[in-house]
Amino acid sequence: MLTATYVLLTLSIEQKKERHFISRLLQQVRTMSRKPQEVDPVYLQSQLDELARFAEARHQRKVEACLMPAVRNATGEAGPLLADLESLSRLGRAMLAAVRKCLRRAMRRSAVHSTFLCRTIDMYCQNLLQRLDKEERELLPLAQRVIRSEEWFEIGSMFLTQDETDGTAGRQPAASSRPGYRGGQPQLMPAG
Repeated sequence: MLTATYVLLTLSIEQKKERHFISRLLQQVRTMSRKPQEVDPVYLQSQLDELARFAEARHQRKVEACLMPAVRNATGEAGPLLADLESLSRLGRAMLAAVRKCLRRAMRRSAVHSTFLCRTIDMYCQNLLQRLDKEERELLPLAQRVIRSEEWFEIGSMFLTQDETDGTAGRQPAASSRPGYRGGQPQLMPAG
């Protein structure tokens, strides 16, 4: 049961970090949307890229690739919940693509495009928050109830392998040395 605790605690900590990042980004986007002529698309793109790496990559690697298949195999009652989560993920990826398209248009410094960009980022963030809520309220408790100890061990091993790979991949610097991170947690950087 220690492995189950590790997996659930890892997901919970990552979700809290993600929520914090999303909340800060939403606050800044909503502030910027009141003055569309002052929207900095380059800054927003950097923040969106950081959020996508943090939220989407974590979700795809840990929740979609590890936890959801284990829940699906453990019980038939998870079908509707998993379908909802998969739908939210697909919608989120489509919204992220729309945000990126809006970013390219906003680079032209059009206030209309900037206003639409802020609304689109807001909608994408709301989708992420909705997905996190559903995971926290429904998926994690269900997983805790239906997944057997041996399977938790396998999921925990997969998480550790992914965390080690993330730390030694060499493709990107460690989170603690990248701009925008403080103490392993993404932070919004001031526009410069």
